[in-house]
Amino acid sequence: MIGFLITFIKGPLIWISFIVFGGGLIVQTFRLLKLTQKKETRRIVPDKAFKPPTELSKKERFLRYLMSQRVNPLALNICLVLVSFIFHVCLIMTPIFVLGHNVMLDTAFGISFFSLPEQVTDIMTKFVIAGAIIFLMRRLLLRRVRIISTVYDYLLLLIAVAPFVTGFMVFHHVLNYNTIILLHVLCGELLLMMIPFSKFFHMVFFFISRFMIISEHSLGNPKRSWHY
Repeated sequence: MIGFLITFIKGPLIWISFIVFGGGLIVQTFRLLKLTQKKETRRIVPDKAFKPPTELSKKERFLRYLMSQRVNPLALNICLVLVSFIFHVCLIMTPIFVLGHNVMLDTAFGISFFSLPEQVTDIMTKFVIAGAIIFLMRRLLLRRVRIISTVYDYLLLLIAVAPFVTGFMVFHHVLNYNTIILLHVLCGELLLMMIPFSKFFHMVFFFISRFMIISEHSLGNPKRSWHY
């Protein structure tokens, strides 16, 4: 029975997790399209002196964007912004450019991405773990954050950091290697499957909303607005 579970986790479940991840992204993208609509081309301008956002210069749009960030709670704490930025960059980049993952890709499919030195990805993993600890302490110690936190939020944080903790343990040979590597694979599969169907989707939605939806601290020239 144990042998079957190990084979299933390292084989079919990997494919299942990628299928669920890809299918979930497609479903959520179509759902987002249903919740938004293309902006109207006709505009009613009561005051001739009013300049629509599309007629503003690049400098004016950039200054307006900077001013809009003042209402963003994150912008009030530069340290939190920095920690969050490093955390998310390392969270996304480390699994893609870690040597071990690319070796497996090359063995299985004959393809691989550029691999960062193991010392670099080890440091990036530590940044993710440290960031998770900071976010956890923030939820526990700050009353305004603690009162809106639920078990679900703590569980998501655990699921997000678990592949990195187990990966760190594998790299440094902490405890039984075969057991930890199996937990590492399982945690990675769980995280991958949950991304489209949980708050993790904000990692994808962040980029979609900035370039597609109006009034979401938009960049570029978005064409859609929320449909109520």
